[in-house]
Amino acid sequence: MNFFYQSIAAAAGLPHVSAGMKIDLKVDLLLAHDGTGGKLIQAWEKAGRRKVFNGQKVVITLDHQFPAPTAGARALHQQLQDFSAQEGIKLYRHGEGVLHQIVAEQETPWPGMIMAGADGHVSTSGAFGAIAFSLKPEEMVPALATGTLEIVVPEVLRVEIHGCLPPGTDPHDLALFLTGLLGRGRAQGKAVLISGEGIWGLSLDGKMAVCNRIGETGAVTGLIIPKERAGRDETMDIAVAAGEIVPVVACPPDPTHIRPLKEVAGLPVTQVIVGGCTGGRLDDIKALVQAMRGRKVHLDTVLLVTPASAGVAAAMENNGLTRALRQAGAVLNPPGCGPCPGLHQGILAAGDRAVATSVRNVPGRMGAPEAEIYLASPYTAGLAAAAGALVAD
Repeated sequence: MNFFYQSIAAAAGLPHVSAGMKIDLKVDLLLAHDGTGGKLIQAWEKAGRRKVFNGQKVVITLDHQFPAPTAGARALHQQLQDFSAQEGIKLYRHGEGVLHQIVAEQETPWPGMIMAGADGHVSTSGAFGAIAFSLKPEEMVPALATGTLEIVVPEVLRVEIHGCLPPGTDPHDLALFLTGLLGRGRAQGKAVLISGEGIWGLSLDGKMAVCNRIGETGAVTGLIIPKERAGRDETMDIAVAAGEIVPVVACPPDPTHIRPLKEVAGLPVTQVIVGGCTGGRLDDIKALVQAMRGRKVHLDTVLLVTPASAGVAAAMENNGLTRALRQAGAVLNPPGCGPCPGLHQGILAAGDRAVATSVRNVPGRMGAPEAEIYLASPYTAGLAAAAGALVAD
């Protein structure tokens, strides 16, 4: 068995598993946030549940609407605080940051760790070799009560990335390229297993950027196989030459509509959004500042920057990045999801064209459905913020 099947077999207490089997996994960590927490509590109460199996194996973050932009959002925060206190759940309630970054920083994911969360991008932890399943809030209820998750073992899609990224490209270009390659049905319902020197050689921030977008491909989960656990004789389904990756963008109306940056160069941009769970880590902010090269934000453009966590924000301060961005005319949001879910801190209106490092660009994602959202790397976003348009370096 490969690393993925070995890991879920161990979590199920079985000697082996194969695709199509229905098994129960012992879960190491369950996740939710204020974007899904309200529905989770409703489902919990509707099911008549009384006690979470182990509150210390549950993490909830206030990150989608924090600080609360409405009275309703604040009431939800109070409800989540009460629920967490009652069940002994670990609640991050003081602006610590977005869920997936908090898990990376505070929960120390490990290879083969089993997670499940009421969010579409829990595969971010696949950067550590962890196996994370996205669930609907109502699907979380049995797992919260029992500490086990029933799954049908998926088929796997093996992706090997060889070589190194060329100058001028970064892991986000690779992540977007893979989203387009896998997101047209090839990964639907499968577990995406990524290996090869082209992925192992990336920084942790870069690996998280790649795994974060796997949720947009239709895969049930995705992860990077640890180098020491990769099977040398495994047959790869897809081979990617990292050296052939070029700067790209995801064009409207969905994250799989990938085009080379040079093909859309010249399009004016009114808002640039950098941060959140996809593009708000320290490497990302460094790339943003590097691309701007001391230039000011264009007169006709707004640059919004949202650190993925308070830890990232502190590192930005220590590295002089916060000062550089403020001097350039950027607006610094508190750590969290920022404008990505379209709830506050940078809503788009009709007529806006945004460049964002976030994970999704479907119409209406960040506000008005008439607004256009182009997904790009933080470096490409920095170029656009300074030029007021999409430009190739």
